[in-house]
Amino acid sequence: MEGRPGGLYHAVAGGVPDRWIAERVAADLDVTARSLTPEEATGVRGEFGALIMSVSGRIRAVRAQQDLGWQASHADMLTMIGEERLRRLATPTR
Repeated sequence: MEGRPGGLYHAVAGGVPDRWIAERVAADLDVTARSLTPEEATGVRGEFGALIMSVSGRIRAVRAQQDLGWQASHADMLTMIGEERLRRLATPTR
């Protein structure tokens, strides 16, 4: 299947709130997740990044599925949390 000229396609399995991801990663690393204040978020991500992360980022791949026949290979990002390859990325080297 071919996409539409100029089409924009997302390749995501589902809309997983960032909070769920943060909580799952924190649990996997045995640390506590917490919310950031708007000021803290701006310090970490910059003003624009803090604004973008403060809204629900529910993206779906309906058009990619319909136009391209695309299907996700993982149910969602939450299914990958805890994989050893990702845990190594999150663990500081000593």
